[in-house]
Amino acid sequence: MSLKPMVLCVDDTSSILEGRKMLLEENGYRALTAVNGKQAMEAFMANSVDLVVLDYHMPEMDGGVVAARMKESKPDVPVMMVSGDECLPEEALETADCFLSKSEPIAEFLEQVDYLLSLRILFRPLPALTKASVEDGVDRSRLNGADAEEFADGDGQPSRDPTGVRRTA
Repeated sequence: MSLKPMVLCVDDTSSILEGRKMLLEENGYRALTAVNGKQAMEAFMANSVDLVVLDYHMPEMDGGVVAARMKESKPDVPVMMVSGDECLPEEALETADCFLSKSEPIAEFLEQVDYLLSLRILFRPLPALTKASVEDGVDRSRLNGADAEEFADGDGQPSRDPTGVRRTA
């Protein structure tokens, strides 16, 4: 049995935070909450988080700073930046995987959550598979054609993403 995805919700407005947590749980997700950037980082580092929903405007540490720190430590975890403002600084938007206005309908919020989680699953690295092929004694020098090219990076990682599309450096 697989665990439901864990979503970390961060907002300094408790009513929004509790509402978002209830919405996510009613739609099959597990939810953690934090009311500021410091709590968010602690929860992010201490838990296996699949997605972060992060308010931009918070006291002490804004969402852009929090998102940048999260991406430094776990770059594969998507971050959805939310705000009541329609326009945020470009550097804040660059740290997030998507932006959603708080005025968007609930259905749009849930669609974005599903989309970001599906991308995380789709592009999750396959270290166990790569490690297994090395441990099983696959001789890469004997691979031919596309199979040999798949390991052309020299780093032991396939040069294709999980969809079969070639990665570019």
